[in-house]
Amino acid sequence: MAVYIRRGGQRIDLFAEMPRGKVLDFPTGWGREYAHLKELGYQVVPADFFPEFLKASGQSCVQANGNVGFPFKEGAFDYVLCRESIEHLENQTEFIRECGRVLKKGGKLVLTTPNVLHLISRLSYLLTGQRILRRGLINEIQTLRFVRDGHFFHGHAFLIDYFRLRYILRLCGFGRIRVMTDRYSPSSIALVWFVPFLFAAVKLSIKMSIAGDRKKGKAIPDDSVFQEIIRHVFSPALLFGKKMVVVAEKFGSEDDSPSRPRITGNSEKKTP
Repeated sequence: MAVYIRRGGQRIDLFAEMPRGKVLDFPTGWGREYAHLKELGYQVVPADFFPEFLKASGQSCVQANGNVGFPFKEGAFDYVLCRESIEHLENQTEFIRECGRVLKKGGKLVLTTPNVLHLISRLSYLLTGQRILRRGLINEIQTLRFVRDGHFFHGHAFLIDYFRLRYILRLCGFGRIRVMTDRYSPSSIALVWFVPFLFAAVKLSIKMSIAGDRKKGKAIPDDSVFQEIIRHVFSPALLFGKKMVVVAEKFGSEDDSPSRPRITGNSEKKTP
């Protein structure tokens, strides 16, 4: 199994084209991605809260809980791979912060999660408040998987959209964010005619928020922040992609990190 992305009408193995290095594979599960990365020439450390899954095949595996931190030293990895997991985690900000801690400066977080912003998902949310009609409603019976050692393990209880994921990544010191997908939803593509209305609504929302914050003397981000967000949100990957594949780079300090964009506005109201 590999992390695939769509590019130029082709399906590309993301890790096959990146420089080799040391990868934290969390959660490794049954180890299919772990085995694939080793074949590509990466040094891979598998970790999972349920290490018995991988150990059943005779492999070693580090026990780790993404909600409370990793048992690894700072700057130990060139990459952290998190496939289809963040939507199950209660403490997503702490998880992203820990990914940054164990990455070297310039290291990359590769994260995949269901894309809740593709057009059919938005329509489903309008109708039911849920990403997919057939999944029903989030509840404590169907969504909670089980409890172990006092920790809850959930189904898709904490689905995260691009806006919130980008927000957390920026605050935790990540930049150069790329957003991709591995496959497109034909039903979402059929709704492409609705995109201009969404674009107009987003532009209006930005304009109204800036006007309101200026009136109150609040800090205003420069245009580059909104330009990046709009570029990502209106990319084919997020409009039509079923999965969101995000690659973000760790920066070394607040001075050289774009996680704190330039601020304009009343100097007495500036945030640090």
